[in-house]
Amino acid sequence: MDHNLKIFDNRIIILYVLNTSSKPLTLDNILNLCSEFEDITYFDICSYIENLKASNYIKQTHENNTTLYELTELGYSILQELLELIPGVNLYNLRKMIQKNITQVKKDYSIDTIIIPIKSEEYKVSCYIKDGNDELLNICMYAGNKDQARKISKNWNENAENIYNKLIEMMAKD
Repeated sequence: MDHNLKIFDNRIIILYVLNTSSKPLTLDNILNLCSEFEDITYFDICSYIENLKASNYIKQTHENNTTLYELTELGYSILQELLELIPGVNLYNLRKMIQKNITQVKKDYSIDTIIIPIKSEEYKVSCYIKDGNDELLNICMYAGNKDQARKISKNWNENAENIYNKLIEMMAKD
């Protein structure tokens, strides 16, 4: 019985990890976020994900040859109920570990911009995507004024992945 309870607790961790993310996660993202848990292995996580999918607590989608996982409404509801059963100290430690690892995952993959003043009311906007130390894309654009530079920056941050995928599609076309 204790082993089943441990597995159940670890499934809660997977649900919690998916809930803390602002976007669907890959298996690698989930692994990185769970790296501090000594008793959860790669094979355990794969098993938990399959079980949670079968229970309709999470859903799997495919986007640009990448498998992504996210909570379903049922998964969110069950997580909220189960979180009330976790003692405060354990929940605090879980949040602390996940938050520490989310910071590392964000460092590994980042989308951002840098607004560079050229002259009075002329700017350059460097829009980039980095994966760890590798720069996947860096587009430098001219902006006629500060407002336009801010809009470019905002739109890049909201749409970078779509823009990147469209560029790859267009550039790799036969």
